[in-house]
Amino acid sequence: MNHVQCKIFLIVSLLMSASYASQTKPIVCKQEYALCTSAPCIPDPRHPNYAICACVVLNGNSVGYKDCKQRLPKQDPFNVKQVISTFSFEQFKTKKSMTCAKGTPWTNCVDAPCTVDPMDPTKSICSCKISHDQAYFTFGGGCDTTTCTTGFWSGATSSAGTLLRNALLAVTQNPSKSVDNHCTSINSKQSLKGDHSL
Repeated sequence: MNHVQCKIFLIVSLLMSASYASQTKPIVCKQEYALCTSAPCIPDPRHPNYAICACVVLNGNSVGYKDCKQRLPKQDPFNVKQVISTFSFEQFKTKKSMTCAKGTPWTNCVDAPCTVDPMDPTKSICSCKISHDQAYFTFGGGCDTTTCTTGFWSGATSSAGTLLRNALLAVTQNPSKSVDNHCTSINSKQSLKGDHSL
């Protein structure tokens, strides 16, 4: 590789790195969104790597990786509303988080596509990717960790949760809203210390 080719390679590499960084930086938007932090999910029979999750629809600040324009609600040809699932602190005051061990199935609903229930605009179903290769935490399950193996709960890893939480906290500037009440019940013995920072 000559000097000119080397410079071109470095420039392209830098541009690709900048593009990747912009795609992985959390973005806060104030608009309608689906919230799946405690959602129970059922594996999709047509798509084995995805699950269908029962989420709620809210309006306000939330954080994800798609930009605000991509996350704007849309209407399909039958006037059914479609929204994007993102993260917010809305369920922190009413639910507790529990940690489930690596190897148990869960779903990642951040930036997932959702359809709003035509008969109840406060509810939606979202198509979320199934994972099992990392420990995770969820606001679903009611602190009963025996459901970790059967629930397919919507959740997040500790590192992903911290990234989203910090991005949203920087905008909302209300630390009290971000306090996570972690489960302490007898059924939460398998909870992993430090893995509940969402």
